[in-house]
Amino acid sequence: MADLYLVRHGQTELNVKNILQGWHDSPLTARGREQALAMRATFEDRGVTFDHVYSSPLGRARCTAELIVGECRSIELVDELREWHLGSLEGTSNREMPAQPWDDYPVAFGGESESELRVRMVAVLSRIMARPRHDCVLAVSHGSACQEFLRCVTGGGEQPDNGAVLHFGYHDGAFSLLDW
Repeated sequence: MADLYLVRHGQTELNVKNILQGWHDSPLTARGREQALAMRATFEDRGVTFDHVYSSPLGRARCTAELIVGECRSIELVDELREWHLGSLEGTSNREMPAQPWDDYPVAFGGESESELRVRMVAVLSRIMARPRHDCVLAVSHGSACQEFLRCVTGGGEQPDNGAVLHFGYHDGAFSLLDW
């Protein structure tokens, strides 16, 4: 069985302000950098070493990945690991949004549906884990993207906090949640 560690990026300035980010970007806060360094220490303490490291190309995820594995380590940027595309809702207050689930709500604003996000995340992580010599993989993504993948694997689950690590097993094309 292979291991996938799916990580939500560290806290950002827009997370603190409750602003929807989607494909917009925002730098990590000091706390966000501390979260990433704490993940690095935890992986080191547990003897976890990654065969491959992947990240969303958005700066907040890429910076989190770099802090976890070090800047000299190769990180492959993968567009499909991006956050939920919310169209013109991006940059607006999270407090003005209807209660989740949002389903197709963002589509009217030029974004993608919840099911499109889920399909995208399952497809990309399945492709990544099916590659040869991918026994222990780190993938850094975003809150809603991680949540939709978790829902697909377990049938439920809340959005992970900033800096959360979801540990999945992968065997014969199927994922199972091992630890959160």
